[in-house]
Parts: sequence; structure tokens; C-alpha cells
Amino acid sequence: MLRLDQLYFRNFSILFFLTLLVIAITGYFLLKKIEINNHKTMLVNMIDQFSIIEANEAKIDEIVHQIKEKTGIRVTIIDAQGVVLYESNRGVQGMENHLNRPEVTQANENDIGSSIRYSESVKRDFLYVAKFNNMRYVRMAYALDSIIEKFFQFWIKAMGLFTLAMLFAFWMALRINKKITNDLGRIKISLENLLNKKYEVDFEGASCCQEFDTISKQIDKVSQKLEKRDRQKAKYTKNLKLLSKKQSNIISAISHEFKNPVAAIMGYTQTVQEDPNLSPAIRDRFLEKVIKNALKITSMIDRLSLAIKLENDTFAPEFSHFKLSGLLEDVRDTILHKYPSREIILEIDDITLNADRGMFDNLLTNLIENALKYSEDEVVVKTENGKLEVIDKGIGIQEEDMENITKRFFRVNPLSWDNSIGVGLYIVKYILKLHDSYLEIESKPNVGSKFWFDFSHLSTKKT
Repeated sequence: MLRLDQLYFRNFSILFFLTLLVIAITGYFLLKKIEINNHKTMLVNMIDQFSIIEANEAKIDEIVHQIKEKTGIRVTIIDAQGVVLYESNRGVQGMENHLNRPEVTQANENDIGSSIRYSESVKRDFLYVAKFNNMRYVRMAYALDSIIEKFFQFWIKAMGLFTLAMLFAFWMALRINKKITNDLGRIKISLENLLNKKYEVDFEGASCCQEFDTISKQIDKVSQKLEKRDRQKAKYTKNLKLLSKKQSNIISAISHEFKNPVAAIMGYTQTVQEDPNLSPAIRDRFLEKVIKNALKITSMIDRLSLAIKLENDTFAPEFSHFKLSGLLEDVRDTILHKYPSREIILEIDDITLNADRGMFDNLLTNLIENALKYSEDEVVVKTENGKLEVIDKGIGIQEEDMENITKRFFRVNPLSWDNSIGVGLYIVKYILKLHDSYLEIESKPNVGSKFWFDFSHLSTKKT
């Protein structure tokens, strides 16, 4: 199958040569007819002029021969009965009666007659024109081969000019064909680039025609849309991978953190079940271990559930007024029940908050437990200038971990087990966000950390 440029050039070439052939043939016959008509008109005019100058009968023969010598036109004078009186090309003796000649017959009927025929007397083809005037016929003839020669010279010149015009048109067609070829090549490259997901389409505009220009603009629009779609697809794929990674992290964290308490529960339970002679004291201690590990699992599940609710915006705060000091004392008592050997120092002002008490209970529990896990000394909780601070003298936080410390499921040491699935500070951050506040952190490795947040906008009384 031919390309558009090849099809265009083939069709134009065929049209070019057919047009040249048709014009040449029709021009030949048309110009020939025009040339003969021009000579016919010329002969009529010369007959009229001859009629004016033939006043002297004695000089007619001389005039006839002068016309022949100067113009090459054959002149014949015929009387009304068809007898030849004067002839420029030969003597009149022995000439046949001309009354039945076609041009004479027409002149007898229409005043002027003409014909093209072969002359037996002169042995040449002539264009004859005859006119009846002064009771006789004046006939003039021009050799047809001379007319054809002049016509052919004129036809050659006309065909030459026409050929030049057609060659110019052919040259223009070649230029257009070249532009079509270039535009098609650019369109092809652009489409190949799109197929190969290369969206840098350099197609400022077609040089051939408006249709190609429209196609180029559409290709550019399609390229931009495909590029945008690929960016969205890449972003979506990236998000899917990130989500998959997060899900893997969740599963890994849950699996890691639940493994030890589950293993402990199974071990103690199996021992109690398999040893009927186990002493009551050891049995009670083992059952206490089972309950303790079950509570750990419950606590982790509660934290995980709360983290998911906070992220899905399905957990809204229920504001109420409560004493901050009373809440902190309750939180301290609960935590010290789990960590009886540790010390939590409260330096709290008498402050009443308008906030969600349950959320603040969870928030303070996570902050203080986090401080206890990563330090061996006492933890200090104090309020100052509308801020609550939790201070420890533990291992601190490395600078590279500061950005990620509040992210979900992030743990400083992912290989250790410390009853944490990495959602404590994440929960703190979200609870503070729901209360229009945020968590601030200062930490130095091997020195300690300070976590604080502003609650001044939640305070209703301060003494």
C-alpha cells in the first residue's frame, strides 16, 4: 500500500502527463482550425481589396501576378459561366470550367464560399476562398502546407510555454510532496515515540496543510494526556507499593510484638496442662504470667485499634472539663502498677482543661511509658507557661530518627521486643492534632529527651 506522499505524487504525475497530452492534442486541432479561419479571413479581406483596385481591365493580369509574387497567394478570376479568365499560377488555356468547384458553388449561393482541397492543375492542397463580384468570381487560394507550417511553428511555441507552466506546476508539486513526506515522517516519529512512552513530541506545526497541522496539535494533546496519565499511574503504583510496604510493616510489627507474649502464654499453659504434679505456688505464678502476657496483647490491640481509628478520622473528641493534676495522678498510679520499681515525679499546677479526658489519659500514658522504656532514672512531668513537659534521662534519640519517631509502626530498634508496636507517639501526635496542638521533641543521644506540647488554649483555670 502506497504512502500518502507517494499516492499524491503518483496521481499528480498521471494527471500532469494526461493533461499535457490532452492539451497537446486538442490544442493541435483547435489551433489548426483557428489558423485556417485566420487565413480564410485574410483571403476574404484581400478579395475585397482586389475588387477595389481592379478598375483597369487591362492591368488585371499584371495585378494578379504581382499579388502572387508578393504574397504567394494564388489568384483566379472566373466569369459567371465558370470560364477561367485570369490565373496567377499558370496559363488559362486548357483549364476546366470552374463553375462546379465547391467554393464557387458556395459563393454563387452565399456570396462567399470556401473549401480545402487538392488542386489537379497545380498539384497542391489549397485553402480556397471565392466571392462573386462585378458579374464574376474572384478566387484566392493559399497553399495548405504553408498554413500548416506556420501553424506548427505557433503550436510548438504555445506547447513550449504550456510545458514550462506545467513543469513549474510539477516543481511545485514536488515541493508539496516533499513537505508531505517531511510531515508524515515527523508524525510517524511522534507516534513511535508515543508507543515507546516517549512524550517529548517536537511538532510545532505542519508545513504542508491545515489537516496535518490539526493532526500535529492532536498528537501533542494526546502526548500531554498520556504523560499525565503515566505520571498518575506511577504515583498510584508508588502509593500501592508504599501501602503494601506499610501493610507488610504492620504485619511484621504485629507478628513480632505478639510472638513473645503468645509464646509465653503457650509455654506456661502447656506446662500447667502437662504437669499434674505442679505445686500450687508455681501453678499460680505461671497463671499470673499468662494473665500478664494476655494483658500485654490486649493493650497492644487497643493501641493498634486506636491508631487505625485516628487515621481514618472515625474518632472525634468529646470535650469535658477535668483537673489535669487529677488525671496525671491516675495515670501515674496505673503506670507504676506495671513499673513498681520506677519513679514518676509530677510538678503540676492546678489547671482545669476543656478536652477529651479519655484521649488525654491515653496521650499522657503513652508519653510517660515511652519515657520509662528508654530511661532507667526517674521521669519528670511538669507544667510551665501553658505547656506540659515529659522529661527523661535515657538513651535519647538519634538525629536521623527524629523525623520518623512519630510515624506509625516506627521503632528505634525494630529487632528488639519491648511491648511496643511503634504506635505510641503516633497516637500522641494525632490526639494533639484533634485538640489543635502538636508534639515538640528535644533529644540528645545518651543524655535524654524532652517531649512537650502547648495546652494553653484548652485551659479554663490556672492558679
